[in-house]
Amino acid sequence: MKEPSGLKKIAEIAFFVSTLVCLVIFVPSRFVTDKRDLAYTVGFSIDDDRILLPSGKIVYIIDPSEQIEPGMEYVTFRGDFSGYDPKAYADQADQYGVWIGMLEFNDSTNFVKKIVSMRKQPEKFFRIHTIRQEEVEKMKLTDSMIYYRFRRAILERSIDMIWIQPLENVNVEAILRRIAKQFGKPKAVPSPNSSPFNFQWLAFLSMVLLLFSRRPLIGLFTAPLWFWNSSIAVSIVSILATVLLYSHRKKHLLPMFYLMLGLLTNAALWDFWHVNDLDVYRGVKLSISLLPLFVLMKSVIREWKWLKKYWLLGVAVMAGSGFYYLSRSGNTAFVAYFERQFRDVLEGLLWVRPRFKEIVGYPAFALWLSFPNFKWSFVFELLASVALVSTFNTFCHIKTPLMVSLYRSIFSIAVGYAALFVIARVKERATRRV
Repeated sequence: MKEPSGLKKIAEIAFFVSTLVCLVIFVPSRFVTDKRDLAYTVGFSIDDDRILLPSGKIVYIIDPSEQIEPGMEYVTFRGDFSGYDPKAYADQADQYGVWIGMLEFNDSTNFVKKIVSMRKQPEKFFRIHTIRQEEVEKMKLTDSMIYYRFRRAILERSIDMIWIQPLENVNVEAILRRIAKQFGKPKAVPSPNSSPFNFQWLAFLSMVLLLFSRRPLIGLFTAPLWFWNSSIAVSIVSILATVLLYSHRKKHLLPMFYLMLGLLTNAALWDFWHVNDLDVYRGVKLSISLLPLFVLMKSVIREWKWLKKYWLLGVAVMAGSGFYYLSRSGNTAFVAYFERQFRDVLEGLLWVRPRFKEIVGYPAFALWLSFPNFKWSFVFELLASVALVSTFNTFCHIKTPLMVSLYRSIFSIAVGYAALFVIARVKERATRRV
Protein backbone atom coordinates (compact mmCIF):
# COMPACT_ATOMS: atom_id res chain seq x y z
CA MET A 1 0.00 0.00 0.00
CA LYS A 2 1.22 3.48 -0.89
CA GLU A 3 2.73 5.42 2.00
CA PRO A 4 0.93 8.67 2.93
CA SER A 5 2.51 12.02 2.06
CA GLY A 6 4.39 14.12 4.60
CA LEU A 7 1.40 16.44 5.13
CA LYS A 8 -0.90 13.48 5.74
CA LYS A 9 1.57 11.97 8.20
CA ILE A 10 1.71 15.22 10.16
CA ALA A 11 -2.11 15.36 10.21
CA GLU A 12 -2.26 11.75 11.40
CA ILE A 13 0.19 12.46 14.23
CA ALA A 14 -1.82 15.56 15.16
CA PHE A 15 -4.96 13.44 15.16
CA PHE A 16 -3.53 10.92 17.61
CA VAL A 17 -2.11 13.63 19.90
CA SER A 18 -5.34 15.66 19.98
CA THR A 19 -7.39 12.49 20.47
CA LEU A 20 -5.23 11.43 23.41
CA VAL A 21 -5.56 14.86 25.04
CA CYS A 22 -9.31 14.95 24.43
CA LEU A 23 -9.99 11.47 25.78
CA VAL A 24 -7.77 11.96 28.84
CA ILE A 25 -10.01 14.90 29.75
CA PHE A 26 -13.29 13.42 28.59
CA VAL A 27 -13.34 9.79 29.77
CA PRO A 28 -12.69 10.30 33.51
CA SER A 29 -15.10 13.23 33.76
CA ARG A 30 -17.78 11.27 31.89
CA PHE A 31 -17.33 8.28 34.25
CA VAL A 32 -17.86 10.50 37.30
CA THR A 33 -20.90 12.19 35.81
CA ASP A 34 -22.44 8.93 34.59
CA LYS A 35 -22.15 7.38 38.04
CA ARG A 36 -24.05 10.31 39.51
CA ASP A 37 -26.64 10.22 36.74
CA LEU A 38 -27.49 6.55 37.42
CA ALA A 39 -29.53 7.81 40.38
CA TYR A 40 -33.24 7.24 39.79
CA THR A 41 -36.59 7.69 41.48
CA VAL A 42 -39.74 5.58 41.56
CA GLY A 43 -43.27 6.92 41.22
CA PHE A 44 -46.48 5.00 41.95
CA SER A 45 -49.84 5.67 40.33
CA ILE A 46 -52.35 7.22 42.74
CA ASP A 47 -55.03 7.24 40.07
CA ASP A 48 -55.18 7.64 36.31
CA ASP A 49 -53.92 11.24 36.43
CA ARG A 50 -51.41 11.40 39.30
CA ILE A 51 -48.12 9.75 40.28
CA LEU A 52 -46.74 9.83 43.83
CA LEU A 53 -42.99 10.40 44.32
CA PRO A 54 -40.94 9.26 47.36
CA SER A 55 -40.79 12.89 48.54
CA GLY A 56 -44.58 13.06 48.69
CA LYS A 57 -44.75 15.35 45.66
CA ILE A 58 -47.12 14.62 42.79
CA VAL A 59 -46.41 14.22 39.08
CA TYR A 60 -49.56 15.29 37.21
CA ILE A 61 -50.36 13.60 33.90
CA ILE A 62 -51.44 16.02 31.17
CA ASP A 63 -53.64 14.54 28.43
CA PRO A 64 -54.51 16.32 25.14
CA SER A 65 -56.71 19.40 25.69
CA GLU A 66 -55.66 19.67 29.37
CA GLN A 67 -53.53 22.56 30.59
CA ILE A 68 -50.74 23.03 33.14
CA GLU A 69 -52.30 24.64 36.18
CA PRO A 70 -50.91 26.59 39.16
CA GLY A 71 -49.68 24.29 41.91
CA MET A 72 -48.44 21.62 39.51
CA GLU A 73 -44.72 21.30 40.26
CA TYR A 74 -44.12 18.13 38.24
CA VAL A 75 -46.00 17.12 35.09
CA THR A 76 -45.72 14.63 32.26
CA PHE A 77 -47.59 14.41 28.96
CA ARG A 78 -49.47 11.41 27.61
CA GLY A 79 -51.08 10.93 24.20
CA ASP A 80 -51.09 12.60 20.80
CA PHE A 81 -50.55 16.38 20.99
CA SER A 82 -49.91 16.86 17.29
CA GLY A 83 -52.71 19.41 17.00
CA TYR A 84 -51.57 21.55 19.94
CA ASP A 85 -49.16 24.47 20.29
CA PRO A 86 -46.01 23.53 22.26
CA LYS A 87 -45.19 27.22 22.81
CA ALA A 88 -48.32 27.68 24.91
CA TYR A 89 -47.31 24.80 27.18
CA ALA A 90 -43.72 26.07 27.33
CA ASP A 91 -44.96 29.47 28.51
CA GLN A 92 -47.19 27.85 31.13
CA ALA A 93 -44.31 25.66 32.37
CA ASP A 94 -42.02 28.68 32.75
CA GLN A 95 -44.74 30.76 34.38
CA TYR A 96 -45.36 28.16 37.09
CA GLY A 97 -41.77 26.85 37.34
CA VAL A 98 -42.84 23.33 36.37
CA TRP A 99 -40.60 20.29 35.96
CA ILE A 100 -41.55 18.45 32.76
CA GLY A 101 -41.24 14.68 32.41
CA MET A 102 -40.83 13.03 29.00
CA LEU A 103 -42.49 9.61 28.81
CA GLU A 104 -40.43 7.18 26.73
CA PHE A 105 -41.98 5.54 23.66
CA ASN A 106 -45.17 7.58 23.95
CA ASP A 107 -46.97 9.63 21.30
CA SER A 108 -46.17 12.75 23.32
CA THR A 109 -42.37 12.33 23.19
CA ASN A 110 -41.61 14.65 20.26
CA PHE A 111 -44.13 17.21 21.54
CA VAL A 112 -42.36 17.33 24.91
CA LYS A 113 -39.01 17.83 23.16
CA LYS A 114 -40.46 20.87 21.40
CA ILE A 115 -41.79 22.27 24.69
CA VAL A 116 -38.42 21.91 26.42
CA SER A 117 -36.56 23.49 23.48
CA MET A 118 -38.83 26.56 23.76
CA ARG A 119 -38.51 26.97 27.52
CA LYS A 120 -36.49 29.54 29.42
CA GLN A 121 -35.82 26.82 32.01
CA PRO A 122 -35.05 23.70 29.94
CA GLU A 123 -33.05 22.20 32.82
CA LYS A 124 -36.33 21.53 34.69
CA PHE A 125 -36.71 18.23 32.88
CA PHE A 126 -36.64 14.48 33.54
CA ARG A 127 -37.31 11.25 31.65
CA ILE A 128 -39.77 8.51 32.60
CA HIS A 129 -40.02 4.82 31.77
CA THR A 130 -43.09 2.73 32.52
CA ILE A 131 -44.75 -0.59 31.73
CA ARG A 132 -48.49 -0.86 31.18
CA GLN A 133 -50.72 -3.84 31.95
CA GLU A 134 -51.48 -4.13 28.23
CA GLU A 135 -47.78 -4.61 27.50
CA VAL A 136 -47.44 -7.28 30.17
CA GLU A 137 -50.28 -9.24 28.61
CA LYS A 138 -49.40 -8.68 24.97
CA MET A 139 -45.68 -9.37 25.35
CA LYS A 140 -46.16 -12.07 28.04
CA LEU A 141 -43.71 -10.32 30.35
CA THR A 142 -42.57 -12.24 33.42
CA ASP A 143 -41.30 -10.64 36.63
CA SER A 144 -37.74 -11.30 35.47
CA MET A 145 -38.35 -9.69 32.08
CA ILE A 146 -39.90 -6.64 33.73
CA TYR A 147 -36.87 -6.34 36.03
CA TYR A 148 -34.44 -6.44 33.11
CA ARG A 149 -36.50 -3.89 31.21
CA PHE A 150 -36.34 -1.47 34.15
CA ARG A 151 -32.66 -2.30 34.60
CA ARG A 152 -31.90 -1.46 30.96
CA ALA A 153 -33.82 1.81 31.27
CA ILE A 154 -31.60 2.88 34.18
CA LEU A 155 -28.29 1.32 33.16
CA GLU A 156 -28.31 1.81 29.39
CA ARG A 157 -30.44 4.96 29.01
CA SER A 158 -29.94 6.71 32.39
CA ILE A 159 -33.70 7.09 32.92
CA ASP A 160 -34.56 9.47 35.77
CA MET A 161 -37.84 7.94 36.93
CA ILE A 162 -39.53 4.54 36.90
CA TRP A 163 -43.32 4.89 36.90
CA ILE A 164 -45.06 1.90 38.48
CA GLN A 165 -48.58 1.50 37.12
CA PRO A 166 -51.04 -1.10 38.49
CA LEU A 167 -49.83 -4.50 37.26
CA GLU A 168 -51.73 -7.72 37.86
CA ASN A 169 -49.92 -10.89 38.96
CA VAL A 170 -46.57 -9.05 39.10
CA ASN A 171 -44.43 -8.94 42.25
CA VAL A 172 -43.52 -5.27 41.96
CA GLU A 173 -41.92 -5.13 45.41
CA ALA A 174 -39.49 -7.94 44.57
CA ILE A 175 -38.58 -6.26 41.28
CA LEU A 176 -37.88 -2.93 43.01
CA ARG A 177 -35.77 -4.67 45.65
CA ARG A 178 -33.59 -6.10 42.87
CA ILE A 179 -33.33 -2.65 41.29
CA ALA A 180 -32.38 -1.05 44.62
CA LYS A 181 -29.80 -3.76 45.28
CA GLN A 182 -28.01 -2.86 42.05
CA PHE A 183 -28.51 0.91 41.83
CA GLY A 184 -29.21 1.95 45.41
CA LYS A 185 -32.34 3.37 46.97
CA PRO A 186 -34.44 5.67 44.79
CA LYS A 187 -33.98 9.41 45.28
CA ALA A 188 -36.75 11.73 46.43
CA VAL A 189 -37.43 13.55 43.15
CA PRO A 190 -36.28 13.13 39.54
CA SER A 191 -33.65 15.34 37.93
CA PRO A 192 -31.97 15.44 34.50
CA ASN A 193 -28.55 14.15 33.52
CA SER A 194 -25.70 16.65 33.64
CA SER A 195 -23.03 17.51 31.06
CA PRO A 196 -19.97 19.46 32.30
CA PHE A 197 -17.71 18.77 29.28
CA ASN A 198 -16.37 21.98 27.71
CA PHE A 199 -14.04 20.53 25.07
CA GLN A 200 -16.50 19.39 22.42
CA TRP A 201 -14.62 21.51 19.89
CA LEU A 202 -11.43 19.50 20.56
CA ALA A 203 -13.21 16.23 19.82
CA PHE A 204 -14.56 17.69 16.57
CA LEU A 205 -11.12 19.05 15.65
CA SER A 206 -9.63 15.58 16.16
CA MET A 207 -12.15 14.08 13.73
CA VAL A 208 -11.41 16.82 11.18
CA LEU A 209 -7.71 16.00 11.50
CA LEU A 210 -8.57 12.37 10.85
CA LEU A 211 -10.37 13.33 7.64
CA PHE A 212 -7.46 15.59 6.68
CA SER A 213 -5.00 12.72 7.17
CA ARG A 214 -7.01 10.63 4.68
CA ARG A 215 -8.31 13.32 2.27
CA PRO A 216 -7.00 16.85 3.01
CA LEU A 217 -9.61 18.66 0.92
CA ILE A 218 -12.49 16.94 2.71
CA GLY A 219 -10.96 17.92 6.03
CA LEU A 220 -10.68 21.56 4.96
CA PHE A 221 -14.23 21.78 3.62
CA THR A 222 -15.89 20.13 6.64
CA ALA A 223 -14.09 22.06 9.40
CA PRO A 224 -16.18 25.28 9.08
CA LEU A 225 -19.43 23.29 9.50
CA TRP A 226 -18.90 23.49 13.28
CA PHE A 227 -19.73 27.21 13.20
CA TRP A 228 -22.93 26.57 11.23
CA ASN A 229 -24.49 23.73 13.25
CA SER A 230 -22.22 21.76 15.56
CA SER A 231 -24.58 18.79 15.95
CA ILE A 232 -25.02 18.24 12.21
CA ALA A 233 -21.32 18.94 11.66
CA VAL A 234 -20.39 16.09 14.00
CA SER A 235 -22.70 13.72 12.12
CA ILE A 236 -21.32 14.68 8.70
CA VAL A 237 -17.67 14.45 9.73
CA SER A 238 -18.06 11.20 11.67
CA ILE A 239 -20.02 9.49 8.87
CA LEU A 240 -17.37 10.47 6.33
CA ALA A 241 -14.73 9.19 8.75
CA THR A 242 -16.35 5.74 8.94
CA VAL A 243 -15.62 5.33 5.22
CA LEU A 244 -12.23 7.08 4.93
CA LEU A 245 -10.79 5.43 8.04
CA TYR A 246 -11.38 2.01 6.48
CA SER A 247 -8.56 2.56 3.99
CA HIS A 248 -5.96 2.78 6.78
CA ARG A 249 -2.94 0.64 6.01
CA LYS A 250 -2.91 -1.08 9.43
CA LYS A 251 -6.02 -3.19 8.98
CA HIS A 252 -5.52 -5.18 12.18
CA LEU A 253 -5.99 -1.95 14.19
CA LEU A 254 -9.29 -0.97 12.57
CA PRO A 255 -11.45 -2.05 15.56
CA MET A 256 -9.45 0.25 17.85
CA PHE A 257 -9.63 3.11 15.35
CA TYR A 258 -13.41 2.84 15.11
CA LEU A 259 -13.58 2.68 18.89
CA MET A 260 -11.64 5.97 19.04
CA LEU A 261 -13.90 7.50 16.40
CA GLY A 262 -16.93 6.53 18.47
CA LEU A 263 -15.44 8.05 21.62
CA LEU A 264 -14.68 11.31 19.83
CA THR A 265 -18.21 11.47 18.46
CA ASN A 266 -19.58 10.86 21.94
CA ALA A 267 -17.38 13.61 23.38
CA ALA A 268 -18.29 16.08 20.62
CA LEU A 269 -22.01 15.63 21.35
CA TRP A 270 -21.88 15.47 25.15
CA ASP A 271 -24.19 18.32 26.10
CA PHE A 272 -27.44 18.74 28.03
CA TRP A 273 -29.61 18.11 24.99
CA HIS A 274 -27.99 14.90 23.79
CA VAL A 275 -27.32 13.32 27.17
CA ASN A 276 -30.98 13.80 28.08
CA ASP A 277 -32.25 12.43 24.75
CA LEU A 278 -33.72 15.79 23.74
CA ASP A 279 -31.47 15.75 20.70
CA VAL A 280 -30.01 12.72 18.94
CA TYR A 281 -27.20 11.81 16.58
CA ARG A 282 -28.35 12.58 13.03
CA GLY A 283 -28.00 10.01 10.26
CA VAL A 284 -27.85 6.77 12.25
CA LYS A 285 -28.97 4.54 9.37
CA LEU A 286 -26.55 6.23 6.97
CA SER A 287 -23.68 5.83 9.43
CA ILE A 288 -24.23 2.08 9.76
CA SER A 289 -24.89 1.39 6.08
CA LEU A 290 -22.45 3.58 4.11
CA LEU A 291 -19.29 1.58 4.84
CA PRO A 292 -20.88 -1.87 4.32
CA LEU A 293 -22.38 -0.59 1.06
CA PHE A 294 -18.96 0.68 -0.04
CA VAL A 295 -17.34 -2.68 0.82
CA LEU A 296 -20.10 -4.57 -0.98
CA MET A 297 -19.78 -2.50 -4.16
CA LYS A 298 -15.99 -2.76 -4.12
CA SER A 299 -16.17 -6.56 -3.69
CA VAL A 300 -18.76 -7.04 -6.42
CA ILE A 301 -16.72 -4.99 -8.90
CA ARG A 302 -13.55 -6.90 -8.03
CA GLU A 303 -15.14 -10.36 -8.12
CA TRP A 304 -17.71 -9.74 -10.86
CA LYS A 305 -16.19 -12.20 -13.34
CA TRP A 306 -17.32 -15.20 -11.31
CA LEU A 307 -19.99 -13.57 -9.17
CA LYS A 308 -22.17 -12.57 -12.12
CA LYS A 309 -23.63 -16.05 -12.45
CA TYR A 310 -25.06 -15.65 -8.91
CA TRP A 311 -26.36 -12.11 -9.46
CA LEU A 312 -30.08 -12.89 -9.03
CA LEU A 313 -29.54 -14.84 -5.82
CA GLY A 314 -27.09 -12.19 -4.61
CA VAL A 315 -29.57 -9.35 -5.15
CA ALA A 316 -32.27 -11.25 -3.26
CA VAL A 317 -29.97 -12.07 -0.35
CA MET A 318 -28.57 -8.54 -0.13
CA ALA A 319 -32.01 -6.93 -0.32
CA GLY A 320 -33.40 -9.16 2.44
CA SER A 321 -30.31 -8.82 4.61
CA GLY A 322 -30.17 -5.06 4.11
CA PHE A 323 -33.82 -4.60 5.06
CA TYR A 324 -33.40 -6.74 8.17
CA TYR A 325 -30.17 -4.96 9.11
CA LEU A 326 -31.65 -1.47 8.88
CA SER A 327 -34.97 -2.42 10.48
CA ARG A 328 -33.13 -3.67 13.56
CA SER A 329 -31.20 -0.43 14.04
CA GLY A 330 -33.95 1.47 15.91
CA ASN A 331 -35.71 1.25 19.26
CA THR A 332 -38.99 0.08 17.74
CA ALA A 333 -37.71 -3.00 15.95
CA PHE A 334 -39.66 -6.23 16.44
CA VAL A 335 -38.04 -8.61 18.89
CA ALA A 336 -39.32 -12.18 19.24
CA TYR A 337 -40.31 -13.50 22.66
CA PHE A 338 -37.51 -16.08 22.69
CA GLU A 339 -34.98 -13.41 21.74
CA ARG A 340 -36.13 -11.16 24.59
CA GLN A 341 -35.63 -14.00 27.04
CA PHE A 342 -32.22 -14.83 25.57
CA ARG A 343 -31.16 -11.19 25.86
CA ASP A 344 -32.10 -11.19 29.54
CA VAL A 345 -30.02 -14.32 30.12
CA LEU A 346 -27.01 -12.71 28.43
CA GLU A 347 -27.40 -9.56 30.52
CA GLY A 348 -27.52 -11.65 33.66
CA LEU A 349 -24.30 -13.44 32.68
CA LEU A 350 -22.34 -10.61 31.05
CA TRP A 351 -23.67 -7.49 32.89
CA VAL A 352 -24.45 -5.83 29.54
CA ARG A 353 -25.49 -7.70 26.40
CA PRO A 354 -22.94 -7.35 23.58
CA ARG A 355 -24.24 -6.53 20.13
CA PHE A 356 -24.89 -9.59 17.99
CA LYS A 357 -23.53 -7.83 14.88
CA GLU A 358 -20.17 -7.44 16.60
CA ILE A 359 -20.04 -10.92 18.16
CA VAL A 360 -20.45 -12.32 14.64
CA GLY A 361 -18.61 -9.57 12.77
CA TYR A 362 -15.34 -9.51 14.69
CA PRO A 363 -14.58 -13.23 14.30
CA ALA A 364 -15.36 -12.64 10.61
CA PHE A 365 -12.85 -9.77 10.76
CA ALA A 366 -10.27 -12.28 12.03
CA LEU A 367 -11.09 -14.71 9.20
CA TRP A 368 -10.83 -11.91 6.62
CA LEU A 369 -7.35 -10.92 7.80
CA SER A 370 -6.21 -14.54 8.12
CA PHE A 371 -7.46 -15.83 4.75
CA PRO A 372 -7.30 -12.89 2.30
CA ASN A 373 -7.00 -15.20 -0.72
CA PHE A 374 -10.05 -17.28 0.10
CA LYS A 375 -12.57 -17.02 -2.74
CA TRP A 376 -15.44 -15.95 -0.46
CA SER A 377 -13.30 -13.79 1.80
CA PHE A 378 -15.28 -10.71 0.76
CA VAL A 379 -18.21 -12.07 2.80
CA PHE A 380 -16.00 -11.97 5.90
CA GLU A 381 -14.94 -8.44 4.96
CA LEU A 382 -18.56 -7.34 4.63
CA LEU A 383 -19.42 -8.77 8.06
CA ALA A 384 -16.30 -7.11 9.48
CA SER A 385 -17.39 -3.72 8.12
CA VAL A 386 -20.77 -4.17 9.83
CA ALA A 387 -19.01 -4.84 13.14
CA LEU A 388 -16.82 -1.76 12.76
CA VAL A 389 -19.69 0.66 12.16
CA SER A 390 -21.69 -1.06 14.91
CA THR A 391 -18.88 -0.26 17.36
CA PHE A 392 -18.90 3.34 16.17
CA ASN A 393 -22.70 3.50 16.41
CA THR A 394 -22.65 2.27 20.01
CA PHE A 395 -21.12 5.59 21.08
CA CYS A 396 -23.65 7.64 19.09
CA HIS A 397 -26.18 6.92 21.85
CA ILE A 398 -25.03 9.79 24.05
CA LYS A 399 -27.55 9.08 26.83
CA THR A 400 -25.96 5.67 27.44
CA PRO A 401 -23.32 5.78 30.21
CA LEU A 402 -19.85 5.64 28.69
CA MET A 403 -18.77 2.66 30.81
CA VAL A 404 -21.63 0.61 29.36
CA SER A 405 -20.69 1.50 25.78
CA LEU A 406 -17.01 0.82 26.42
CA TYR A 407 -17.68 -2.52 28.09
CA ARG A 408 -20.00 -3.63 25.30
CA SER A 409 -17.55 -2.66 22.55
CA ILE A 410 -14.31 -3.85 24.16
CA PHE A 411 -15.90 -7.23 24.96
CA SER A 412 -16.79 -7.76 21.28
CA ILE A 413 -13.45 -6.49 20.00
CA ALA A 414 -11.66 -8.81 22.43
CA VAL A 415 -13.63 -11.74 21.00
CA GLY A 416 -12.39 -10.77 17.54
CA TYR A 417 -8.75 -10.47 18.57
CA ALA A 418 -8.99 -13.77 20.47
CA ALA A 419 -10.28 -15.40 17.28
CA LEU A 420 -7.41 -13.81 15.33
CA PHE A 421 -4.90 -15.19 17.85
CA VAL A 422 -6.37 -18.70 17.74
CA ILE A 423 -6.46 -18.77 13.94
CA ALA A 424 -2.84 -17.59 13.78
CA ARG A 425 -1.74 -20.36 16.15
CA VAL A 426 -3.66 -23.00 14.18
CA LYS A 427 -2.17 -21.81 10.89
CA GLU A 428 1.30 -21.81 12.44
CA ARG A 429 0.96 -25.40 13.62
CA ALA A 430 -0.49 -26.47 10.29
CA THR A 431 2.49 -24.89 8.49
CA ARG A 432 4.95 -26.70 10.75
CA ARG A 433 3.33 -30.07 10.02
CA VAL A 434 3.58 -29.44 6.29
